[in-house]
Amino acid sequence: MVNGEELFETSIGDQIKYKIELLLHINNILLSRLLSITQNSKVAISSLPEQLQNISSQYLKRVHSNLQCISQINQGQLNSKPSIIEAPTLINNTNSNSNANPQNPAQQDVILKFYLLLNRVFDIW
Repeated sequence: MVNGEELFETSIGDQIKYKIELLLHINNILLSRLLSITQNSKVAISSLPEQLQNISSQYLKRVHSNLQCISQINQGQLNSKPSIIEAPTLINNTNSNSNANPQNPAQQDVILKFYLLLNRVFDIW
């Protein structure tokens, strides 16, 4: 774990690398959850229940926002931040109309922790 002093002493190159890796990791989680939603229901996104359509759309917007930020960083805009930095709405699997597999609280909590880290990293650097 990096302590506070090391965090501020990190080189610009390492900061850029860490930001990009963090954004890609978040995208990986979002896309895998989106894939899980659509595979488990075995239908197109447009055929999903409205709640899952909204979550799917939200996830795709977040992935796009993160990719835009990565592009801006690679173009030299080092202070760029994703346009969506709040944690996403978690899937409520108590809905009987939902065909998605239930996610345990630890799986849902990981995305919240990554968004907390995202906010802190982009605020400090």
